[in-house]
Amino acid sequence: MTRFGLLRKTLRDVRTSTVAVAVVMLIMAAFDIVLYPQFEESLADFDQMGFYEGFLGEAGTFASPEGFLSAEFFSWIPLLLITVAIIGGTGALAGEEAAGTLDLLLAQPITRRRLVLEKTAGLSLALLVAALFSIPGFALGKLAVDFEIGYVRLVAAVLNMMPVTLLYLALALWGSAALPGRGPAAIVCIGAVVAAYFLNTVGAVVDVLEVPRKLSPFYWADGSHVLVHGFDPLRAGGLLAVAAAMLALAVVSFEKRDIAAGSRGLSLRRLLRLREARPGPVDSPAK
Repeated sequence: MTRFGLLRKTLRDVRTSTVAVAVVMLIMAAFDIVLYPQFEESLADFDQMGFYEGFLGEAGTFASPEGFLSAEFFSWIPLLLITVAIIGGTGALAGEEAAGTLDLLLAQPITRRRLVLEKTAGLSLALLVAALFSIPGFALGKLAVDFEIGYVRLVAAVLNMMPVTLLYLALALWGSAALPGRGPAAIVCIGAVVAAYFLNTVGAVVDVLEVPRKLSPFYWADGSHVLVHGFDPLRAGGLLAVAAAMLALAVVSFEKRDIAAGSRGLSLRRLLRLREARPGPVDSPAK
């Protein structure tokens, strides 16, 4: 295999979802910037609704530029990146195995560790490119209207989405390496994302969850914190450290994995095939 050939293959595998998310991020970034001045005076009324409090983070008020962007962009856009991370991460190993191509990749002069790391690098690069597409969107919006938040804070908030995305990418790779198939890996990842997201969001308005919500990665990846206070390397570094540990577990799990030729997970089609292949009862000889 040529140098960086696996990285290029990984980029090709996720190009459709990467381009789709990048376009959405560019459009939404420009749209939110342009939309804010049109409704700035009426946005204060939304502060009376407790529903939005969980999406404002440290911005405090929906009427501020920081609060508006936190609620309308940085509260849900990272979920798009995480979706691509889960699709790519679960497909990187378990998906290749189900397609019967993983053994062909390992037949090349490449170690299992290098395979995991190169696929991780390719997926991380794709996710970074998709995230960066929001920056020209913000720039286009700021050209059209007067928006108080500067480019430095906007770029920092965009980059702040990457650590939590890489954490769930590492989780998806671990699930892809350790669990029976792509389906179980995706279920575990989606469940972890949903639980952590709602713990952080609901915990912002429910006092009893104020401490437990700090267990959620989304708490430490809060975009409003960056928009208000600037980039926090400790928060980002903590998430990246957890992601690195999870990636190490993925490498260890994959090195111990018994590679199957084809899908090893359960599916309706496979169950029907097994039932058809099951021998029928043997008739007893007539007396």
